Amino acid sequence: MTAYILRRILWQIPVLVIVGLLTFGIAKMTPGGPFDTDPTRRQMSPQVEAVLRDRFGMDLPFWRQFTRYMFLDVVTDPKTGEQGIRWGAIGGNFGPTYSSRGARTVQQELFGDRGGKPSRFYYSARLGVQALLFAVLLGIPMGVLAALKQNTWIDYLVLLTSTFFVSLSTLIVGFLLVLIFASWLKWFTVLPNWNDPIRPWILPTIALGSTSLGFITRLTRSSVLEVKRQDYVRTAQAKGLNDQVVVWRHMLKNAVLPVITILGPLSAALITGTLYTEIIFQVPGMGSLLIEAIGKRDYSMIMAGALVFVFFLGLANLMVDIAYGVVDPRISYK
Repeated sequence: MTAYILRRILWQIPVLVIVGLLTFGIAKMTPGGPFDTDPTRRQMSPQVEAVLRDRFGMDLPFWRQFTRYMFLDVVTDPKTGEQGIRWGAIGGNFGPTYSSRGARTVQQELFGDRGGKPSRFYYSARLGVQALLFAVLLGIPMGVLAALKQNTWIDYLVLLTSTFFVSLSTLIVGFLLVLIFASWLKWFTVLPNWNDPIRPWILPTIALGSTSLGFITRLTRSSVLEVKRQDYVRTAQAKGLNDQVVVWRHMLKNAVLPVITILGPLSAALITGTLYTEIIFQVPGMGSLLIEAIGKRDYSMIMAGALVFVFFLGLANLMVDIAYGVVDPRISYK
């Protein structure tokens, strides 16, 4: 197990490098730049722009810009003149952000506190975790219930509900929740107070987790129906075992494997921020910041968003593979 985990972690390094290279290349090939797309900097003099380009190394060859950002760079202390090594994104240093004021780094923008408020990553991660728990804790029991009550009104109701959530995007569900519960019923405020630890999180959690809830419900139902027809389940029922024992001890462990498979990419996407949900409910998370960085050609922020997503995707997939062995002991890591 330990050797398998170490191999998977080491494989993350070339994956991060390849994704970083592709992202960096696409960003550089896109017309415009950080100093001619930002409205506040369009009127700067050529001399000032030349100083900024030299400071950020934007006049260097493509390969040199990428290696100094991704791996390491030799820097000189302006006070002492001494040279030293500065790690790049591989070492957790995402560099300065071109669009912020006060020479803030990407790490400070994404993971640092903002005047006593939690970081943007905190808001995105908490919202994503809550949405994932909402989808899993409701989707799996609903899927199991629909499969056990196949072709009854319960099954039809669950299928109708799950199909409704899958068909609608997060954008539409978010607008509906705001319209019904904030505008008509007045149960929630349109402008959330994020100092409240519970109320402002309810609607965005439901909106973000609704599509995942419908998908997990339908997948669980299909898996349980397939497992339900297996010979070992019929044998357990023929032995006179209690129905609950057959379902929870024999059926669910095998039926839940396809659900565990999709939780890897799903959790990474939810945790790293979702644009529509954060905009509709004014969540101060990472999603809106990264979209703004694309518009401003903030290369460091764009690279950080891609690398953070890939990192969490790899971590989530690793946890999924480990969960396979816990749920099904027949799976070996050798």
